[in-house]
Amino acid sequence: MIKIQNRFEFVISKIRICLGFGASNLGFPASGGYIALVSALVITAIIILVVATIGYMAFFGRAGSAGAHYKERSRALAEACVSTALLKLASSSYTGNETINVASNTCRIFTIVSTSTGRIVDAQGIFQRSYTNYRITVPTSTVSIISWEELKAF
Repeated sequence: MIKIQNRFEFVISKIRICLGFGASNLGFPASGGYIALVSALVITAIIILVVATIGYMAFFGRAGSAGAHYKERSRALAEACVSTALLKLASSSYTGNETINVASNTCRIFTIVSTSTGRIVDAQGIFQRSYTNYRITVPTSTVSIISWEELKAF
């Protein structure tokens, strides 16, 4: 039993020497902690990068959702102006060029233009610097919609 234990201790001592652990430094690597220090710095840098990326995404994700909300509100305002224009076209010879108040916001109906294909109604809704521009074409005799398109600008 003593021989096996001595052989075991002999093998362990050779492994320790090969790995850089000596009896003089009480089980710590001969490199003096350089690898541990570099590893800690790399791990810290990775953690900082991940946290900064998550913060960046959270901040700009919130701004993006606000922009989508503003665009939806500007669409609703532009649609309100289109509905108002169609209602006024059905009841009279309406020419447009009017600003409509919708709650505490406004939308604009531009001058209605008559063409050979019908009447063109341009309406714009603006909410928090988000614009929606609609161009609607209706026949001269009725107010059924021939075309409805969203434009970048008039």
